[in-house]
Amino acid sequence: MAKLKWLKADLHVHTVLSPCAELEMGPKGLVKAALERGLGLLGITDHNAWANVPAVVELAQQYDIGVLPGMEVQTREEVHVLCFFPDTKRLVTAGQQIYAHLPDVCNRADIFGDQIIVDAKENIIAFEDRMLLNSVDLSLEQVRDITWENHGIIIPAHVDRPAFSLIANLGFVPPDLKPTALEISTQVDKETAMERFPQLKGYTLVTSSDAHRLDDFETTRSTYFYVAAPTLAEIVLACKGLNNRKVVIASEGTVF
Repeated sequence: MAKLKWLKADLHVHTVLSPCAELEMGPKGLVKAALERGLGLLGITDHNAWANVPAVVELAQQYDIGVLPGMEVQTREEVHVLCFFPDTKRLVTAGQQIYAHLPDVCNRADIFGDQIIVDAKENIIAFEDRMLLNSVDLSLEQVRDITWENHGIIIPAHVDRPAFSLIANLGFVPPDLKPTALEISTQVDKETAMERFPQLKGYTLVTSSDAHRLDDFETTRSTYFYVAAPTLAEIVLACKGLNNRKVVIASEGTVF
């Protein structure tokens, strides 16, 4: 029988590839922040892109920090959804399909910031020219289907926020969407979120920093998974409450 342990996670983290992220959000900065915060699992989720995930994976594994390969997709409905995959190969396959539906509009670095692709040592490899802060021409369900076809899962992002969220833009959780979990922002506790948004009842909730700068990692509450390993398969089991796995949102300093 696999030995289970508590794993502190942050499943919504941006790198320097996201134009709205600070230059400090390279692999070295992310790993250092994770170590300081006691995080055992990071979800790397740049806007409509994935190119910096391999670099973070490469560096993080040297420090026994797990990484869920992912991306934050902005759907046709302007809903932000986190898409996670079991490995970078499937992430790239799905990412290429999704990227093909991103408008062919050049980034304005002077307005939105550079979109930088780096290696594990933070050497600049390239700049992404296409503007990533746009909606793809795919519905929420189409993004879900592409993710599922590549053995991934979806977690609609920051559903309690007044913009770019499932509740704000649609008003409800589509009954056939079948997300693995729903993400709430760290500014609201689980009980308050469920009181404000009855639509969340019956769904597994997680919370994440949505970090665009290193200071964003300093949150008052975090998500903890009781799992055997920092893998997508284990996270799915925890979100479903199967095989003794579980997930909780707890205040900083909680001892399990």
